[in-house]
Amino acid sequence: MSRSVEGEQGMYREVHGRLVQTGEWDRILALLAQKLNESGWIDDLRHKGKETARGLEPLKFRTLLEQVEPHAHASIPLAIKQEILNLITQFLENQFEP
Repeated sequence: MSRSVEGEQGMYREVHGRLVQTGEWDRILALLAQKLNESGWIDDLRHKGKETARGLEPLKFRTLLEQVEPHAHASIPLAIKQEILNLITQFLENQFEP
């Protein structure tokens, strides 16, 4: 593993740890779930999962996940992505010295 990958993973662990310790992680996850639910994304994903599952024989969770996951990521509304990213950016600016 390269030093840059190790450095990124270390930074990710540090940021994630601080988010969890401060309770910000839970607050951001709750807000994300609320916004996705309000936008209809959760219902859309549930519908997509059911339709995809009907076409799988045999039905295996890993296969279903592999087929639905790209749609899930691509269909998150841009405004929600931006709002969550802004929250994380604000947190980082408040927690880490430049």
